[in-house]
Amino acid sequence: MVWNGFTQRTVSWEDGAIKLIDQRKLPNKLVFIKCIDHHQVVDAIKNMSIRGAPAIGAIAAMALALVAHKSKAKTKEDLIRELELVAKDLKATRPTGVNLFWAIQKVMNRAHSTEGTIKEIVEAIKTEALLIAEEDIETNRAIGKNGAVILEDGDTVLTHCK
Repeated sequence: MVWNGFTQRTVSWEDGAIKLIDQRKLPNKLVFIKCIDHHQVVDAIKNMSIRGAPAIGAIAAMALALVAHKSKAKTKEDLIRELELVAKDLKATRPTGVNLFWAIQKVMNRAHSTEGTIKEIVEAIKTEALLIAEEDIETNRAIGKNGAVILEDGDTVLTHCK
């Protein structure tokens, strides 16, 4: 499979599952991992199948959406309790991950603040998670556009986490 960094998403929601590029295989191979539960997302973060703070935040948000999507909870309180347990597992993968904690909190805030049926709350959680992922893509595009103006062919860029 050919890599196209302009159209291929690192993390995406597909038919009630999360699809991610196994970044351990890049640049030699383009391999996808399909996560159907939050345990697989936890493993993907721990084993570095997914890398980069914003992408880790996006996949954590999607993991919460996945749990909500598959939940059998009958009340908002039960759904929140279920999400809080998963959030704890996700946070343990990268205890210093700012984007991870930020994305989880953002989704949890949406879950707490949404009124209505369980279905409406689940949809609000999914919408929030997808918005986080979309904002990450737009930020990366803006970085690329702005960077292209100042970089010349042959320049080298080194990035690092703080």
